[in-house]
Amino acid sequence: MYNLSDDERIELAKHVYDKAAGRVKVVGTGTFEGTVEEQAAFCKRMDEVTDAVVVLICLMAKEDEDDVVWKANVQKLLDLTGNIPLGLYECPVPYHRLITAEMLAWCAGTGRFLFHKDTCSTPQPILDKIRATKDQGTPFRFYNANAATTQFSVQKGGAGFSGINANFYPQLVSWLVANPDHVRAKDLQQYIAVAENVVMYKYPRCAKAFLSKFEGFGFTEECRKDTVPLNEEEHLKLESLHATCAAWCKELGIKRLNPATCEPTDHIPDTLGSM
Repeated sequence: MYNLSDDERIELAKHVYDKAAGRVKVVGTGTFEGTVEEQAAFCKRMDEVTDAVVVLICLMAKEDEDDVVWKANVQKLLDLTGNIPLGLYECPVPYHRLITAEMLAWCAGTGRFLFHKDTCSTPQPILDKIRATKDQGTPFRFYNANAATTQFSVQKGGAGFSGINANFYPQLVSWLVANPDHVRAKDLQQYIAVAENVVMYKYPRCAKAFLSKFEGFGFTEECRKDTVPLNEEEHLKLESLHATCAAWCKELGIKRLNPATCEPTDHIPDTLGSM
C-alpha cells in the first residue's frame, strides 16, 4: 500500500468494493504520511469507497513519542472524521509500534473502532488485549495477524484472523478459525505456522506467483514492492505449498475454489503423494 499513490489507493479500494457487491465488508487504509488533518482528509476519501477505514497505529505518532501523544493524535483524528467507522492495524512499517492493552481498551470504548489487526505475535499480550476489550458493549473485534498463534487467539475469544497467508489459502485459515477445538485443528495450526516461512519470503511477489499456479489465473509475479524475481527453488517451494494446501482441503472436506473461475478445484499434483 505504501507503493501506491493516493489516487491508486482509492481506485483499488473502489474496485474491490464494487466486486464484493455487499457480500463481505471491505476496508481500506486512510492514514499515511502527513499531518493529522491531512490523514483525516484522506480517511474521508477512503470512506466513500469502503465500509470502514483503517488507522495505522505506527503513523499516529513518531517512534520516539509516547502514548500520551499517540492518544491525543487519535482523538484529534476522531474529532475530524465525524462518524466514519474505523479500524486499527499494528502495521510494522515504517516502524513497529505495538499498542498496549490499556490503550486498545480506550480505543474500543470510543465506539468508533470496529476492529483491531494485531501483530504482537506472542500469547500473553494477545490474551491481555482480548481480555481488555471484551464485553464493552461495542462492536469492537480482535483479529490476530500472526499465523503461529491463530488457534490460541480464537480459543481465547479473538474474532478471527487477518494475516497475509489468507492471500494463499483462505479456506484453511477460515476452517481453523471456525473449528479451533477440532481433533485436527492442532495439526493444521502446526502446518500453517511452518508454511508461513514460505508465505513471508518476498511477499507480496510470492503471493502473486502462488495464485498464478491456479489454472487460468493469468497474471505475472511483477510488483513494485519487491523487484527481485523468484528463483527456481522458490517456485518449487510454492508448488509444494500449493500441493499440500490442496491435500489439507481434501482431507478436511473443504471446498477449495480456483480464484480465477470461482469454481471448486480438488486437483492435487501427482508429485505430492498422500498425506
